Amino acid sequence: YSQVPPTPDWQLRNLMDLEIQDLAQQSGGALSADYNLLPAQDANSGVDTVLLALAKDEALERLQGELAEAGGSAVAFVPNCTALYNAFLKCGPVDPDSVVCLANIGHETIDVALVKGTDLLFARNLSGGTKVVDEAIASAFNVAPRKAESLKKDLLDLDPQSRGRYASSQAEKVTLAAGPAAGAIAAAIQSSLSFCKAQTKIADLRLDRVLLAGGGARLRGLRGMLRESLRCPVELFDPFANADLSALPPEDQEQLVAMRHEAVVALGLAVGRLDDSLYSLEILPESVKRRLRFQQRTVWNVVAGLLAAAMLVLLAIDARREAEATESGVAALRRKLNATQAVHQAAAQEIEENKKQRALVDHLAGQAMPGTVLLRTLRAVAERLPSQLWATRVEVLPAQTTGTGSNQKRRTTLVFEGAGKEIDGVDANAVYDTFVKQVRADLEKAGLGLAMVPSGSTDGSIRFKITVTEGG
Repeated sequence: YSQVPPTPDWQLRNLMDLEIQDLAQQSGGALSADYNLLPAQDANSGVDTVLLALAKDEALERLQGELAEAGGSAVAFVPNCTALYNAFLKCGPVDPDSVVCLANIGHETIDVALVKGTDLLFARNLSGGTKVVDEAIASAFNVAPRKAESLKKDLLDLDPQSRGRYASSQAEKVTLAAGPAAGAIAAAIQSSLSFCKAQTKIADLRLDRVLLAGGGARLRGLRGMLRESLRCPVELFDPFANADLSALPPEDQEQLVAMRHEAVVALGLAVGRLDDSLYSLEILPESVKRRLRFQQRTVWNVVAGLLAAAMLVLLAIDARREAEATESGVAALRRKLNATQAVHQAAAQEIEENKKQRALVDHLAGQAMPGTVLLRTLRAVAERLPSQLWATRVEVLPAQTTGTGSNQKRRTTLVFEGAGKEIDGVDANAVYDTFVKQVRADLEKAGLGLAMVPSGSTDGSIRFKITVTEGG
């Protein structure tokens, strides 16, 4: 177990490689290893716990040789404790609030996994198993291992409730001889719990249940002994009760029923390869790593090179086709450009001619506008002018341009000055206002504005000035 701060995958890989190299130097031999993170029990701790599984290469090579002699091969080596955990995840009685100890008791090893709900807290592989019980009986009775195993199956009874009530004196002697060795199984579980408390920093960690698997789980009275030692329920772990076995041939079903406790780890190994969502911890021998590297890198590099060469040939062919198409397109565009330029030149000539025509029209309009204003003003004045008033001067001022852009307008201003006096007893001031109203109305109809500036005199005469503006 190793605790590291949360790091990216590549950095974690480098840290683990360094630790594996250090452990290999300490062990005096080459090691193969794999690692995986354990679920965090304290989100605020700021550290990740890494479970590191190691094996000596010479041991893996020996196992590979044995498999090859039997006609098999190794894809990877998986610790039994993690296979036991995967079997529990897939087919076990998972309780989200319970702390369960999974113990696979084999002939030479004990595999332990401590699980809280679905989280793996701790896992370890221990030497020991039922072999130590056989050795204790063989030593006490000075018999061969095969005979000791027979005595174990026939006479051993580890249940505390059987004390003083053994089936025979021989059964009592066998139990007393094997008792201390069998107690090592309980000690292995208790020590695993202590290690787990130290590892997870959960001081009040308590077991809610123990599930036993493996051939050693069949020892008579073992569950009673563990129940007394661990002070929690102890049951047999049977994941096959939740598995569909209908597709198995009848003879395979019978064999599985007979060895269902021994097959728990095999089930965990199988489901671990089939279900990617389960916990993965696979130790790969160096030979397997080299083969995988060849398959994953070298082979694919060769294939990638061939594909790259094929792609280059295809790209060259496509490039040639595109070049030919581009040349044809350029020629077509050149023809279109020439035609467009001819149209552009003709349009430019037309625009220039239009400008000249517009300037001429504007000039003529400018010349025509004052005459129009003068004519309309004189017509209105001549029709409305009474005998008491007369004109003294008429002046057309230069046209002024107002506004900007499309709102530009040229305005012509005309100044009409006059005078008046009393004639036939009619005062000039009396007819002046009527004259102004009539002339203003006539000019407004013609789109002309009118401004009057009268000036009176003491002798009844009047002088006035009319300013007429085109457009009001």
